[in-house]
Amino acid sequence: MDLEAPLEGWFTHLAWAIDLRLTGPFVRFSQKRAEHGRELARLATELTAEGEVSTAHALEITAIPPIDGGPRYDLALLVHADEPLSDLLVERAAALGLDQPELALTARNAGRIGDTEDRGGEILLNHFAGEASSEEAVGAWTSVARWYADKLGVDNSTLLEFTGDAPFLIMNYAVIPGKVVPFLANQLLRPSFYRTVRGQLREVGITPFPLFARRLET
Repeated sequence: MDLEAPLEGWFTHLAWAIDLRLTGPFVRFSQKRAEHGRELARLATELTAEGEVSTAHALEITAIPPIDGGPRYDLALLVHADEPLSDLLVERAAALGLDQPELALTARNAGRIGDTEDRGGEILLNHFAGEASSEEAVGAWTSVARWYADKLGVDNSTLLEFTGDAPFLIMNYAVIPGKVVPFLANQLLRPSFYRTVRGQLREVGITPFPLFARRLET
């Protein structure tokens, strides 16, 4: 597993709880969410066409593992640009009928493996909260990412390190191989997951809150 040079610029991550209802860990279909999702996908396309952002993705959350204290949202917009765009994106989304987002976060890319943008598939958005320093959190991600690459074949990962008073330290943004259920089972049934992954995170004092999503297209 080779670390790539971090991406320049800023990531802006907005998230909305439109109509979040679960059956087990899976997000149930919602017509209201589907309508807002189409608008958000059009906005992502417009932003990219306007040429002021590197990438823009509308994301629909598909599964939320039952971990207390984690983020609760079902639509998101993730944008990479030269500058932080939180205020602009909130304004553009409001013009489409979306309320104020639950989260409006700004981040730098603190580490990267492969190219998350260059592949399709189910997406892991793993939020990490705790009292660790930025250096400790990034170091833990590096160790955990190596385990996921070696054991589960996750050959891409883009680490976002949040700025300001965000409720999370970092978020791992990655495309997973295959479907969510086999992916989760594959990690949970491995003793080394608890020894290496959970052990490393406990050592630095951070808690993972994973969500799974899909990219919305126009």
